[in-house]
Amino acid sequence: MNFQSSVPVSGISQQSQPAMPTPGTVPAPVPVPVPQSIPSQFGSGSSASSGAGQFGSGTVSGQAAQPGPAGSQFVLSNSAAIRAEIHRFESVHPNIYAIYDLIERIDDLALQNQIREHVISIEDSFVNSQEWTLSRSVPELKVGIVGNLSSGKSALVHRYLTGTYVQEESPEGGRFKKEIVVDGQSYLLLIRDEGGPPELQFAAWVDAVVFVFSLEDEISFQTVYNYFLRLSSYRNTAEVPMVLVGTQDAISAANPRVIDDSRARKLSNDLKRCTYYETCSTYGLNVERVFQDVAQKVVAMRKKQQLSIGPCKSLPNSPSHSSVPAASLPSVHINQAANGGGAFSDYSSSVPSTPSISQREMRIETIAASNTPTPIRKQSKRRSNIFTICASVSNLSSTKRAFQLLPN
Repeated sequence: MNFQSSVPVSGISQQSQPAMPTPGTVPAPVPVPVPQSIPSQFGSGSSASSGAGQFGSGTVSGQAAQPGPAGSQFVLSNSAAIRAEIHRFESVHPNIYAIYDLIERIDDLALQNQIREHVISIEDSFVNSQEWTLSRSVPELKVGIVGNLSSGKSALVHRYLTGTYVQEESPEGGRFKKEIVVDGQSYLLLIRDEGGPPELQFAAWVDAVVFVFSLEDEISFQTVYNYFLRLSSYRNTAEVPMVLVGTQDAISAANPRVIDDSRARKLSNDLKRCTYYETCSTYGLNVERVFQDVAQKVVAMRKKQQLSIGPCKSLPNSPSHSSVPAASLPSVHINQAANGGGAFSDYSSSVPSTPSISQREMRIETIAASNTPTPIRKQSKRRSNIFTICASVSNLSSTKRAFQLLPN
C-alpha cells in the first residue's frame, strides 16, 4: 500500500544552525537565513502548525554555517536534508492526532472503533518502521524504477512482487519492500516506483535505476533518454548501475511493436552500455531476471569500491567505527538557484538518517509506562508516549548544548 500526503508542507523554523567554520577561517557574523519552504525533492509531509515554538528540537539556535571552500557545501546540503527529514517526521503525529479527534465526532460507535483500530495500526507501523527497529547488520539495496505512464513499469513491479499481472498504471508510483538473495546473502530490497521524472532526492537516494519503456509506444521510448539526461544532471551516472527494460505487455494486433531491437540496443549503449531486457509482465518473461540482475550489479559495485578503498582503520585512542567508503558516496549536482539559492553537492544516500524528535505540547492526562503505544491508551488519550519520552531526552540535549555555548 502506498501512503502519500496531500497536505501542503509548512515552512521550517527561521532559526539557523550553529556556526561550523572552515579550519583557518573565521565565519562572518551575518547568519544565513533558512528557507521558508522545504524543497520538493526532500519528500512531502504536513504540519498542523509552523510556529518555531511548536517543535522545539527540530532546529538548533545559533549562527548558520557560512559557505566556504573546504567541505561547506557538503555540510549545507546535509543540513538541509536533515532539517527536512525532521520536519517530515514531526508532521506525521499532529495529523494522526487530528484524525483521532475527527473519529470522536462519528455517531456510530462501532464504525468509530473500527476506524480507530486502523489508525492505531498505521501509527504503530510508523513508530516501528525500519529506521527504528531493523538491525544495522541487515543490508539494503535501493532500486528506482522510472518511465512514463505508458511504459508498463507499474505492471513490471506488481508482477515481481505478487506474481500476478495488473494492467493499470499507477500515476503516483509506489514504495515497496522485498527480500532478495544475492551471492547467498539476504538483502532488503527497497523498490521506488517513481511517478514522474527523476528529481534530486531520487537521484541521491538510489543505488541503481531501471529505465522502462513500452515496445509499442514511441513516446515512452523517447522519455527514457530524457529521464536519463535529467538523472545525469543530478548524479554521476558512472556510479549508478542501470538496466533498460522494454515491455511487451501492450503489444497486440491493434498496437503493433514500433521499437525494434536495434533501436533499443542503441539506447542501451547511450545509457552507458547498460544491460537491456525485454519483459512481459503478463506471463512473467524476464521479470525476475531484471531485479536479480540490478541487485547483483549493486552488490558487485560495492565490493569493487571496498577493494579499491581498503579497510577503514580507526585512529589511536578512538572508538572503532564501521567504514563507509568515500567512493560509495554519490556525487549530486544542483544549481545554486534551486532550493532557495543553497549550494548542494556530495549528498550521501549511503548513510541512514537519524531524525531528532521535538518536544511538542500534547494534551496528555496520563503517561503509560510502555515505550510502544497501546490500543487501550490510544482509545482514551490518543497520544503516543514514545514521542513524549524521546522529546524530553532531545530537549535535555538541546539545553546541554546551550550551556556549552555560553561564554566562560
